[in-house]
Amino acid sequence: MADFLDASGVSAAITELIKNAEKDIYIISPYINLTSLSKKYLQSIDSKKIPVSIVYRSGVTLNPEDLAFFKQLESAQIYKCDDLHAKCYLNEQFGIITSMNIYEHSQSNNWEMGVRFSRETDLDLYTQTIQEVDRILQASSPENSDRTATTTRNQRTFEPRKPYTTISPKLKAPPKKGILEKALDSVLGEVAYCIRCGETIDYNPEKPYCPKCFASWARFNNPDYKEKVCHMCGTKHTTTKTRPICNDCYKTYYR
Repeated sequence: MADFLDASGVSAAITELIKNAEKDIYIISPYINLTSLSKKYLQSIDSKKIPVSIVYRSGVTLNPEDLAFFKQLESAQIYKCDDLHAKCYLNEQFGIITSMNIYEHSQSNNWEMGVRFSRETDLDLYTQTIQEVDRILQASSPENSDRTATTTRNQRTFEPRKPYTTISPKLKAPPKKGILEKALDSVLGEVAYCIRCGETIDYNPEKPYCPKCFASWARFNNPDYKEKVCHMCGTKHTTTKTRPICNDCYKTYYR
């Protein structure tokens, strides 16, 4: 369940989010002025080679010391985004949406509030948040630096990282069918449905999209994005790439 945070709670939660990250950190803040403690934790994270994506507002001049600090972090990527007003902080476990910039004065003096949520207990909120963070990053441009870009996407260095999920091993096994059904499949092919548009496709729970919808899904590459159709029966149900069949089909064929 999401937790409400006051100013001191937001500040402490951001510190904990950075300190306890294991796979990824996203820092979305129009204005940035790091505390010495934040720098120490980011250095500790960098020593573990944990990627950090930092986005601030275009037209804002970063403190030269902070900019030099960010550029010394081997695993950090810095971006600028026009008209950025959102403040959001994410790692692979938790997220914070707040009014607070990661700015020393804001943390010490301003009236602020925010909400902290968990990927485990607030999956929908976490998924929607990381999708919006992906959109912000795609609309951003990299801060000029001496480091060579390793990835180019539309002349940008950002490539969305996959949320950390695992596909259920049970979905890799084909459903149990009788002799007649197997004979029909051998002649007609095993019919299934695209989980986004409902178009008829071959059954494959690892690839439950038609080519057109797969191209659309691949833009964000989010296996937990909610779709509309059961891959197996074709009826309207909330599904995802991770679990492309409805509960009824899952109970019938996989358990």
